[in-house]
Amino acid sequence: MTDEERRELARKRLAERQARLHGGTTPSNRGGRRTNSSGKSLSPQTQSRGAWVPRSSRGLQGSPSNQSRSSRVLGGVQSLFGRAGAFIQQFAESFGVKGVALVVVVLVVLLLAIFGIVNCAGSATSQAAEPPAAAEAQTNEAASEEPAAKKPETQQVSINKETLQNILGDDLAAQMIEKADQNEDVAWIASHPEEYGVDGERVQFKLLRLATLEPEAISFVRGFPESYPSDTGGACDEVAEGTVPRLYQWDPRWGYSVYSSTTFALTGCCPTALSMVYQGLTGSNDLSPYDMSLRAQEGGYMTTYNGTDTAFLTNEAESLGLSCESISVDADSLRSALSGGAVVICNVGAGDFTDGGHFLVIAGLNDDGTLKINDPFSAERSDKAWDIDRVLNQTMGLWAYRLA
Repeated sequence: MTDEERRELARKRLAERQARLHGGTTPSNRGGRRTNSSGKSLSPQTQSRGAWVPRSSRGLQGSPSNQSRSSRVLGGVQSLFGRAGAFIQQFAESFGVKGVALVVVVLVVLLLAIFGIVNCAGSATSQAAEPPAAAEAQTNEAASEEPAAKKPETQQVSINKETLQNILGDDLAAQMIEKADQNEDVAWIASHPEEYGVDGERVQFKLLRLATLEPEAISFVRGFPESYPSDTGGACDEVAEGTVPRLYQWDPRWGYSVYSSTTFALTGCCPTALSMVYQGLTGSNDLSPYDMSLRAQEGGYMTTYNGTDTAFLTNEAESLGLSCESISVDADSLRSALSGGAVVICNVGAGDFTDGGHFLVIAGLNDDGTLKINDPFSAERSDKAWDIDRVLNQTMGLWAYRLA
């Protein structure tokens, strides 16, 4: 398969993946069914016309059961009044006014007792109707809390240990699985290693290893399946006068672009190193690593699968307003260049920085004589102070830059 066919395959996979991500429909409320605040579907009777009436209001005031009970009690009272009138008339004829007054008092007491019974019956009915409302409130509350009880994504992914071991080896696979327990993005990466094989097994290995060993690169690796390949690159804003900025080839602003047959994140160390040198010496941020990669491509310095030809470092310097001198690979020459204000690009072989070839920037000397190194592939290594002899033992070439 040619390089262009690989990139076309990657673009098609990216388009399909984006279609899956953005082309779906919202599953809720399909078929026109309405839901209440707890997310439960309403029955056809409760959906038709007007607002939904909660079950807690059924069987309360105005219900048939309450009305029939009250009617029976009041009917009995009315019947009692009719009988009481006849009784009072007969009693008055026999016992006089005092007797009538006594009977009236008895009737009043009897009426108060009857109305007390009616009120107690209504109160008991209301209290009996309250538990369903409270039960529904508890149900709704539980339903509203249900999403919070779901397991986080890191616990739902499935990591195939054997697959990772086949790609990374036992040690790196164990490190990735351990970090997957602590980081959601690493967990996703570890459970989807096939998403990183679009440019072959070697690229897949390097991307998964990058996520395992470089904490600051994890988000870049997580976004790779959705964002690669990209044909654009963002600008820089890190430059500060008198300092060499730290730039990384796996920065999302340019890391998803294609360079030397695959992702710039793995092959763009030389353009990234030269961009750091240019910005540090000129104080200008107009040429990002992506811009430098375009210069390398247009000048014919980009190689297939092998990054950048070293001729790019010397031949491009003048157009950048810089002077470039190739210096001897020894401690005295390197210290002299750095003490004189030069910024040095170093090409190293297999060792602490790479298992093949790699370009990095030596930005200066620390007070104890160790080297300040800006490694475009590793924030972890850039944070360390490096022994000069240890670095030189891995070095294949040194280029010292100054303002022209």
